[in-house]
Amino acid sequence: MRAFLAGLLLALLPVSPSAMAGWGWASDEPPHWVVSEVREVDRLQGRLVLTDGKEVWATDPRQLDQLVEGVKVRLRYEITNGRRTIYSVERLGS
Repeated sequence: MRAFLAGLLLALLPVSPSAMAGWGWASDEPPHWVVSEVREVDRLQGRLVLTDGKEVWATDPRQLDQLVEGVKVRLRYEITNGRRTIYSVERLGS
């Protein structure tokens, strides 16, 4: 068993973080800024759906407090483990 685990570890070592990002494990991408309109607010799951169909996930439920369908927002997100995670969100209009 120990030899198997050692072999598995050695097999995974040459894999770069950018290759792992393609598998949805991590991301080396810089944060993304986007201005869009909110199509759906799912407070139960902590998720926004934007007009282009992108889903972004809140790191704190308070990020969604002032947001409703149809409002324009500017948000910054990063892709972490294959999921778009909100770093900041700003309501731009009514």
